Amino acid sequence: MAKYPSLTFTQKGTQMLVQAQNGHIMTFTCGKLGSGVLSDSDDISQFADLKAPKMTLPITKADDSNPEKIVLTFDTSNTTLETGFVSRELGIFAKLDDGTETLYAYSNAGNNYDYIPSKDTPSDENRLVVNLVVSSSASIAVTVDQSIVYAHMSDVVEKITAHDSTSDAHTALAATIDDTIVPKSDTNTIRNLLDNLANRIKTATGASGWKEAPAATLASLSKMIANLATGADVTWDGNKFTNHRLGITGLMDQNGYICFGPNCGSLIIQWGKGSLTGATTKIDYYPVSFPSTC
Repeated sequence: MAKYPSLTFTQKGTQMLVQAQNGHIMTFTCGKLGSGVLSDSDDISQFADLKAPKMTLPITKADDSNPEKIVLTFDTSNTTLETGFVSRELGIFAKLDDGTETLYAYSNAGNNYDYIPSKDTPSDENRLVVNLVVSSSASIAVTVDQSIVYAHMSDVVEKITAHDSTSDAHTALAATIDDTIVPKSDTNTIRNLLDNLANRIKTATGASGWKEAPAATLASLSKMIANLATGADVTWDGNKFTNHRLGITGLMDQNGYICFGPNCGSLIIQWGKGSLTGATTKIDYYPVSFPSTC
C-alpha cells in the first residue's frame, strides 16, 4: 500500500463534526482511493472529493471504544476494477443526517504511491486501517459493509472472544435433561431431542430415570442367551437324564417322567403302563410317588 501522511480535515468535515456535537448525527460512509497529484495551489480544506477518484472502499469494521478517536477498517480488492491506477489519494467520506456524502478527511502519498492493477491481474486483498480524531460529545455512526470478501484471523478471534464473554452464550448447552418428555416428532430443537432420547432410554431399560443402571445390560442378556442349554449340557445315567443348567431331570422309559425343576415350580409330567386285575380295577405304576391320592 502507499505510505499516506496524516489526514487533513476538510472544511465541510470540520463543520459536520461540530454539528454532530449539537444534535445532528454524522455517519462515516466509505473511503476512496485516487490517483490525483497535489499542486502548490491546492487547498485540501476546500476539497469535496478526490481529484481523481478510482476506487471506493466500503467500511468493514469500526472501533469506537476510544471516545476521542474512531478506527475505521477498509478491505480493498481489485476484483471489479476495470483499469489499473496509481494510488496516491486517500479520502474518508461522511454525511450529516440524511444529507449528501462529502469528503471528511484527505491524504496524498505523493511519490510514495502504490500501483493497483486491474481485475485481469488478481492481487491479494489489503486491509487499510485509518484512525480519525473525533469528539466524545459528537453523535457518530458508521455504515459498515458486512459483505466482507474474506475474514482475517483477528476477525475470527474477536468474534469468538465476544461470543464467549456473553453471559448467556452457552445457556442451552448447560440445560438439564428432562426424561419425562415423550417424543412426538423427528423435528425439534436439539435440547428437546436430547430429552426425547433420554425418555426412550428410560423406557427401554425399565429404570426410574435415564441415568439409572438397567436391570439387565445387553452384555448380560447376550451371555444369558449364550448360556442357554444345548444338547451337550445334558448328562445321562441309563435312561435318566439331567440338565444341570436348567435344573431339569427326567426318566425316558415306558414308565417315565420329566421334572422341570424349581424354575418352573417343580412341575412334573409322568406317564406309565398299567394292567387290569379283575373287571373293575386298573393298576398304573408311576415312577414318582404321589404324596396324596392320585
